Amino acid sequence: MRRFRVFAVLLAAWLFGCGSDSAAPMGGSDFSTSACKKDKKASSALAHIRALKVIQDEGGLAGLRCVAWRRLANEVKIDLYNFDSACGAQWTGDGAVASDGTLVLDISNPSCRLAACGVCLYDWSFDLRTSVASGASVPVTVAVDPCEGTVASSTWSEVIGNEDQGIHCVFAEYTALILQADATGTGGTAGMPCIGAAEACAEGLVCDNGAAANQPLCLVPCTTDADCPRTDVWSCQSGLCRPRA
Repeated sequence: MRRFRVFAVLLAAWLFGCGSDSAAPMGGSDFSTSACKKDKKASSALAHIRALKVIQDEGGLAGLRCVAWRRLANEVKIDLYNFDSACGAQWTGDGAVASDGTLVLDISNPSCRLAACGVCLYDWSFDLRTSVASGASVPVTVAVDPCEGTVASSTWSEVIGNEDQGIHCVFAEYTALILQADATGTGGTAGMPCIGAAEACAEGLVCDNGAAANQPLCLVPCTTDADCPRTDVWSCQSGLCRPRA
């Protein structure tokens, strides 16, 4: 079984343009996943096994998709925050470092069991016992396969910055945000979609279409970065707090 997993990761590295079909030996890895984040009951039930490894404070991250990392000696911890995929999956994860230095993170649902509830946002975390280049940015390929050969897979090109610890964020996938806002009653709050025909937001927020046409989000108005929810992921751009990345 382990040989099959290693082969799958190597194949992913080749398919997703990592420049080689070989990867550096791994000393092992740990993986954890949240439940579908729009399912309050499931999220609560799985809270004890959901272990973000880098992000200690989720405040100010609503509406964002983030990659957070921490380099240690011969180890790297990575959080993938608010990534979208199919509902009801039982996720497993593994990783490898390709010969060109690209970090390949492979997330799959071997059981192929899925729920017909649209799309969900998840948090996925890795603790990889391998070294990645320090003092330089490292490209990351995230490959997510909900059900091989049946459901379309997704890939993201991300990056680990040159810092020993950091976080990069962009706006999360809009359809997933809409579904989560509807399920959790968070529409109109900071970082989440505007609500209703009037595209309303909570008091003090501005409904903005700047990220993409017909995808309005409630953003915090600002004059400096200090006005934003947190300055490591948001910056003041044209009078509104937007993701630094």
